[in-house]
Amino acid sequence: MKKNYCLDWLLFLSGLACIATGLLLDFHLIPGGREAKGPFVTVHTYSGYLMAVGILLHLVWHKSWISTVTKKICGEKSKKY
Repeated sequence: MKKNYCLDWLLFLSGLACIATGLLLDFHLIPGGREAKGPFVTVHTYSGYLMAVGILLHLVWHKSWISTVTKKICGEKSKKY
């Protein structure tokens, strides 16, 4: 449970950073030229990478649950028809 809690925070914070910097960059809310936007682009890029790694870890850690639920859902659909 502790690793899931930590992973949830990692995903939340990296997602929040990625969304916030993406909005700032997309709507041109950062005053200044390229030099001013540089750190925001870096944070946006690496928070996206961190989020992708977190999602992969999440999927690997929950592989058996995903497999069980998929089999149950697909099995129920085939039984109905």
